Amino acid sequence: MKAVGIIAEYNPFHNGHAYHLAEAKRVTGADVAVVVMSGNFVQRGEPAILDKWERTKLALHNGADLMVELPVFDAVQPGHLFAKGAIAILAALGVKDLVFGSEHPDIDFMDLAKQAQGIEAEGSGAKNQTYAAAYAADLEEKTGFKLEDPNDILGFSYAKAVVESEVEMNLHPIGRIQAGYHDKEFDEGAEIASASSIRLALHKGKMDKVERVVPADAFKALQEKPNALGFEKPFFDLLSYRLLTDTVGQLGQVYQMAEGLEHRLVGVATAKEAPQSYQSFIKAVKSKRYTFARMQRTMLYTLLNIKVDQMQAAMADSYIRLLGFTDEGQAYLSEVKRRARLPIISRVDMGLAKANLRLDYKAGLIWQLLAGDRHSKDGQDLARRPIHYIKEED
Repeated sequence: MKAVGIIAEYNPFHNGHAYHLAEAKRVTGADVAVVVMSGNFVQRGEPAILDKWERTKLALHNGADLMVELPVFDAVQPGHLFAKGAIAILAALGVKDLVFGSEHPDIDFMDLAKQAQGIEAEGSGAKNQTYAAAYAADLEEKTGFKLEDPNDILGFSYAKAVVESEVEMNLHPIGRIQAGYHDKEFDEGAEIASASSIRLALHKGKMDKVERVVPADAFKALQEKPNALGFEKPFFDLLSYRLLTDTVGQLGQVYQMAEGLEHRLVGVATAKEAPQSYQSFIKAVKSKRYTFARMQRTMLYTLLNIKVDQMQAAMADSYIRLLGFTDEGQAYLSEVKRRARLPIISRVDMGLAKANLRLDYKAGLIWQLLAGDRHSKDGQDLARRPIHYIKEED
């Protein structure tokens, strides 16, 4: 069986994602779509609107065949590490084709990545500038291509991960339709919108607009399930507790807490007129050196109390966590599981929760706490089996 890979967050799943899944199969002639999806927290350090199981179910119902989780230690990372983790999982599952959205689908991202080898050291010395901005400037100087659009940046990260990992994988960029990645609004008649604009519409309570741009089952889930729209206050309350009770030395051990940032965080949190909301706190502590997303990720690492050594150990001990499959996805998994280059986990017991999956297990518990769902008998990991989605007959 031929598989095509997709890397996604589905936050939330919308019509554009369904189009992407169908187009990925069409472009590559694949039998199955293998999706590596972020778990309960997404790349910008925010809780996912719906939990990973609900998003898995929606994806399987709308074109995906095999769903696996991108662990939190890969999912909540800057683009190059996010891509490296996802590519490693796809490669371990024998996937040789990756389809992704791009603002410039005519660009040969693999060639661009090969030309970019050796640039990284040049960008790292920039001051008063984010690393990403410095790297993009060096890349443009060397190749003539200005890397600035979000999907192009991810596509380049995928290509870079393929080149550096020396895996066999073909990249197929496809053009985005109707909506840009960061679009905040969408037309009244639009059937496809960006995830950003959908989340904003949800915040504003414009459910009639949302209904037009997501599949019917996704709309129902957004109406019924606990979601991230109310996560900001409990997130900030728990974060404030950490900043007010941990010592500066303890905070300094948190992953990505670099260049004395812990002193700045504590200073702002304990100020006489300390920020009273998460958004105002992030604005108060960020600088030209660190992007908003970087600061959000650092705040999540702080909330989850992920230390440098814990993150490094987890990243060196990756795995494939099954979330769900169709009959076709199950058949593909049966073909490849014996030669998969990473351990495949279909069920989590307390032993795994305290070892390999310790960070994801902890992230799942915190997601439930933020969602007001901490007493759920199923939880996010223990004893949860992959979803077997049986397609309805036409």
